[in-house]
Parts: sequence; C-alpha cells; structure tokens
Amino acid sequence: MKNLPTIPKEEFKQRRDNLRDLMISNQIDIIIAYSDDRATFGQQFSRYYFNYQPHFEPACLVIQANEDSYIITGPESEEFVLNNSYCTKVLIADVFTHPDEEYPYHDIKKISELIRSSIKKTSKIVVGIAGQEMIPYDILNAVKDIDKVETINVNQIILEQRSIKTKNEIDVIKHCYLIAEKGIKRGIEVIEKGINEREIAAEIEYVMRKNGSEGMGIDTIIGSGKKNTRPIITRTTFREILNGDHVLLTIAPRYEGYHGAIGRVVGIGEIDKNITHAYKIATQAQELVIDKMKPGETGKNLDKIARSFCEKNNFKENFAYSGIHSVGVCEFEYPIMTSWYDKEIKENMILSIDIPIFFNNWGGLRIEDGFRITKEANEKLQNISKDMIIK
Repeated sequence: MKNLPTIPKEEFKQRRDNLRDLMISNQIDIIIAYSDDRATFGQQFSRYYFNYQPHFEPACLVIQANEDSYIITGPESEEFVLNNSYCTKVLIADVFTHPDEEYPYHDIKKISELIRSSIKKTSKIVVGIAGQEMIPYDILNAVKDIDKVETINVNQIILEQRSIKTKNEIDVIKHCYLIAEKGIKRGIEVIEKGINEREIAAEIEYVMRKNGSEGMGIDTIIGSGKKNTRPIITRTTFREILNGDHVLLTIAPRYEGYHGAIGRVVGIGEIDKNITHAYKIATQAQELVIDKMKPGETGKNLDKIARSFCEKNNFKENFAYSGIHSVGVCEFEYPIMTSWYDKEIKENMILSIDIPIFFNNWGGLRIEDGFRITKEANEKLQNISKDMIIK
C-alpha cells in the first residue's frame, strides 16, 4: 500500500515539546506516563508521544521538562522500542520483568533508582502521573517513595492537548473510518441465517486487516438475539443467527495508533417491531445531535438533546451511557459529552455520536458514526446507510 496517511516523526517531537512547555508553566519537573497493551486505553500515551505500541511488557514514558525523555520497560522490549518507535533511550526496570524468567545480559534496576538518577534537581521534585487509573500499585508506590517527590495527576493536561486534532491526525482518522466502513459493509453482506457470531467477526476483521488495520481498538462486537444484545458490552460467541434475530455490529479498527468506530444493526426475517421502533428513535436522536453539533455548542447540550429525545420516547432507563465522545488514540476518549461537560466543542475535534438503547426485554442496540467538527458545522467520516438492513 502506497501513499497512505501517517503521522510524521516531526509531529511526535512537537507533541513532546508542547508538553514540556505545559510542564514548565505548571511547575512540573517530570511526567511518568504508564502504557500497556490493553486495547482500549493502554497504549494511548506511548503511542501519542513516541509512536510506541507496547506488547507483552508494559512501559513507562518519562518526559522531563529540561532533560531527555526515555522509556522504562522490560528486557524483552528493549530492541522492540528502539526499532519500532521514535524513542532512542530505553532503560530496564525490575517491575517489568517476568518473575519466573531470567535475563542475565540486561542491566536491570529498580524503577525508583532509574527515575531518581536521571533528575539533576536535588530539591523537591514534582512528578506528574499520567494513567494513574491503570498503573499497577507497585510502580506507583515506587515512584511515590522516591525521596523529595510530590506526585500529581496530569491526565487532564494531556487529554486537553489531544482534544484538537492536527491535519495529519484528521487524515489518519479519516482513513480509519474508511477501513471501518469496509468492515461494516462486509459484516452486513455475510450475515445470514446459520452463520455464527465469530464467523461474522472473522469476515469483518479480515477485510479491515487487509485494508490496513493494525488491530482493534475494542474487541469486535457481534451480538445477536435477546440475550447477546441486551448488555452494553457482549462477547462474540458461537451462537448461530436465527430467523427473527437482530444482529448488533460495533467495530473500531486501529490504524497508525488511531481509531474509527461504527455501529449498525441488521435484522433477519421478521423481527420484533419494538426493535425497529427503537432503532428509528436512536437514528432520529443521532440526527438531532448532528444538526446542532458545531463550534460553540456545549457538550452537555448535545447530551441533553439525545438523552431527552430518547426519554420522551420511553427509553429513559435504556439510554445507558453518555455516547457522544471523542475518538483518537483511544476509541473512546476525552472530551466525553456528559450532562456536566459544559465546555464548548471546537473546530477539528473528532466526535463519535453513539446512541445506546439497551436493557430491553427484546435486547439492545446502538447506532454509531464519526464526525469532524468543521468551522461552521460538521463533516461525516463514513459513507454508509443508517437504515436497518432486513435480510
């Protein structure tokens, strides 16, 4: 594949430089950002600042306000980092080694020693922690035990930095949605009576991989029938599709560290009228949001538009979460348009409008699409019908 969009090396450096400026203005000496290979949130910091995707061994990015940045990880990842990222310095810490494995040819030290030895400042050190909600206790505790350290949570500083997308990011995300579109279309094409959920997922993921996806931001969700569509999250199973089923498809391929998310519903034969009615309400709610989604509108008002319309149509208890959110190095990331998010949306944000209707006697469903906020309105990022396909 030639001439596909990517994030250039210079942009990663600019991100780190921008973060250093924020650190200096907030009097932060060092930021430690935890990353691992969990699909949804794990790789967000390492991928955003160094284009590094951890695999097997977790990692900590160490970004210093006035010194070189580096990655601390396990011994099996040293060459991996150097060969597959824009980080040129790797240190090995004992907390990232497998307890039953032996690594005689690596210089393995305690993470607290590695961090402290790289800081020239001898007075109190302010350490910002990113990913504190994911970081294992032993790592966090080791950092807090460093002499003369004060730790603060810096998630919000980083999330704000990521909320407005650059031209390169927009081009990459658009390509993500093109991949997702091809995957959804393939899923709709192969769904029929007798095929099972995992076979549908395999067809979708094959097409997305063939068109450039490096993996999935979430496990591909294929739910069918009442039981497998009722919860918000479901595991794709060997259940075969039956007449009268509705099939929920939710996919989020990852390309160059970014994501595109689409959700659709397919019906087989004569399906429950409650399902078609609920899908109609979800689609109408999404259209109402799209109509108002432009710079200057507040996030909480977008949430209110979708939520109140579903409540008015007797789905108050079924509007299961705040489904309007950003998409980027995480499939689901800040800003999230909750009932308390009173900030305005801005040009070049990427927002996913996910309208959820779950916990019904007949099951559940969602419709989900992505949009770029433009100067005066919004731009849809996929070209696929919103109609429920009945086969």
